[in-house]
Amino acid sequence: MTQDRGSKIFKYPGLLLAVVFSFFIFSFVWSAGAAEDAIIEPLKVERMSANEMVEKALTDSLYYKFDKWFEIFTTEIERLENSPHTLENRVALMQYHFYFSGLLGELCHTLAFTSKYKIEEVEKRFLYYSNRAKEIANELLELPDLTTRQKAQAYLYLGGAEGYIGIFEYGAGNLFTALVNGFQADTHLEEALLLDPNQIDAHFGLGVYRYGNSRLGGMGNFIMQGGRDLRLVGLDHIEHAIREGAPSRPLALKTLAWFYISEQINPANAEILPGQALSVSTSRAKALQFMQMLESEYLINPPYSDFIGNKELVMMQALQSVLDSDYALARQRFEKVLEISEDLKNNRGFAINPQLTDSVKAGIQFCNLMLLQPQKDDSNKVRSACLKVNEQLDFLNSGGSMVEYDSKKIRSELHAVFYNKLDGLSRQMNC
Repeated sequence: MTQDRGSKIFKYPGLLLAVVFSFFIFSFVWSAGAAEDAIIEPLKVERMSANEMVEKALTDSLYYKFDKWFEIFTTEIERLENSPHTLENRVALMQYHFYFSGLLGELCHTLAFTSKYKIEEVEKRFLYYSNRAKEIANELLELPDLTTRQKAQAYLYLGGAEGYIGIFEYGAGNLFTALVNGFQADTHLEEALLLDPNQIDAHFGLGVYRYGNSRLGGMGNFIMQGGRDLRLVGLDHIEHAIREGAPSRPLALKTLAWFYISEQINPANAEILPGQALSVSTSRAKALQFMQMLESEYLINPPYSDFIGNKELVMMQALQSVLDSDYALARQRFEKVLEISEDLKNNRGFAINPQLTDSVKAGIQFCNLMLLQPQKDDSNKVRSACLKVNEQLDFLNSGGSMVEYDSKKIRSELHAVFYNKLDGLSRQMNC
């Protein structure tokens, strides 16, 4: 489709964008073997459960296929709103409201939204659907005849919605509201697992929460987790979800790959011996493992002919190549991110954040600089190379970035990686 998802994003009432950092969502391996869109078996929506629908929808989001699911989910919500308020219908309605915020969190990643690049109407709709899921979950928990499984489901979606709201409020600078929702999310996700250990996706939510709070640290972690470092606890929760085949598996793989890239640049790990948990060597091996699993299980044989790659995965691969000092491969991957972004914007109508393009181009320029090998006896080439390196250092010193990230802590650590490598090159050439 060619509609602009920035200007026409509200074609359907449920079409909203969730927060940048998806808290936890459900996903599924699309099993169609066809290579062309036209010959994929038509969806038989009437035969699907709510979970089956969202599983297929979220898998389609890996290929940037959103529109048909927005329409289907909108239809289901309208149908359930106009149906008798039976327990079964209320549970399904809770699920669909939450699924919108989850699925559209992936659209948010696609558009590269940040706190500086967002749409006000999107925020309103996100909060509406998240709060509606929260309201229905609380209504269900007040009913006396819930089964244990239904009660666990209610806590699962309640915790998920609170997690979304908490992260949204944190990004908006509303720290108190963010902390309240975050604390409630943690409590309710734990309650879901206590009632029904088969609610495996709660492990994903708890993992993101425990790791994220610990990694960002500060007052939030002090209040929510007593200042404890629960990074390993969080990572183990997410790995548990993967091992147990949770519906959230593809998102868990993507999330863990990013977390382990993050651990490679974490100054707190500098003194950890190789081979130990959270050491640079172990974190690198884990990042490569989960990126390879995501690619081989979901992206090697895509079911759509117009799919040319998943830019989120390729961006992680590019960053890993930079960390490995393989600048030729990093440049190739940055160029692929740019190609995918341009295709999504120009051919498929996605309103991609312009800052993403600028950052990726800066990444390509960085790789070109790191690949410079002027002969030391050629003073003109050395002088020209030094000029280019110094310009890039000035770009970084003046607030420029190779990778946009809302967290100041993570952004500064990423900044340090690029800066230190350029500074080392400058010293090597005696600039």
